[in-house]
Amino acid sequence: MRAGAARGYIGHFHEAGFYGSDDEFQSLIVPFVEEGVAAGEPVILGYDDRKSDLLRSWLKDPAAVTFMASKNLYSTPTRAIATYQRLFESHRSRGAPQIRFAGDVPHAGNGGSFEGWDRFECALNTIWGSTPVWGLCLYDTVTAPAEVLDIIERAHPRILSQSGEHRRCERYQDSSEFQGLPVRPDPLESTPPLVELVDRTAAEARHALESLGRGRVPEAMLADLLIGASEAVNNAVRHGQAPTTVRIWAGADRIVVTVHDTGPGPADRLAGLAPTSGGALQGGLGLWFMHQLEADVELRYASGGFTVRLRGGR
Repeated sequence: MRAGAARGYIGHFHEAGFYGSDDEFQSLIVPFVEEGVAAGEPVILGYDDRKSDLLRSWLKDPAAVTFMASKNLYSTPTRAIATYQRLFESHRSRGAPQIRFAGDVPHAGNGGSFEGWDRFECALNTIWGSTPVWGLCLYDTVTAPAEVLDIIERAHPRILSQSGEHRRCERYQDSSEFQGLPVRPDPLESTPPLVELVDRTAAEARHALESLGRGRVPEAMLADLLIGASEAVNNAVRHGQAPTTVRIWAGADRIVVTVHDTGPGPADRLAGLAPTSGGALQGGLGLWFMHQLEADVELRYASGGFTVRLRGGR
């Protein structure tokens, strides 16, 4: 059997599937894996312990598959992309013509949060558009929220049905038209900020954050928040439009920082998920660096400007 997502197809293939039981999950994932193994393709799976155990019991040769711990793999969207990218490059350097991967991203139905993963699912169509990988994203219709299932249809150009049919998704939206979930305000943002700085330097923002945050969150997390806030302010000054406003909120064990400017934000709505050759000119490299930190990072586009929000702590 020749390698490839369409049994002869070499290239990028991003597909979604939906199931409502373990049996339906099995009917979708097992042929995907077994065909890849038979074709000599590397297969990477990132599921929780329960699903990984099921897969090992279903597969003819589970040792031929790379199993990744989903909690480590899907800690953040940017880290998942970076981890997969390293694996892809390693397999490609050893001559693999095509690679397959599948896994569960976090959402409320599996005990996680879907924030940021909508952009991740959309971004894969661009980031790996020229990479010979077949990503199969399977979602449980019983546990996944309706808003997540809606996003998944619109983020995938192809759908795999329970009958085994591979079809074009009529609801697919590319990155230029894709609308993700709105960023939910943090509860602290409904209260007056403890610090508000307008058109001040990154050093002044760091000093205010350090003074306020010391003792509220772990030192390592505060250090990352300081780096992230500095990057956000520098990006706003270099690439945004004045005024640049920094607001800081603090709870007993939590910090929220927003950096707002009145510009439109990066033209690339996927900025921050992966480093790009043009990122340094557009602020994308700084946003990508922020997403590597031990902090929750969200980007907000609105008619009044662009905002980076960083959060740390509980």
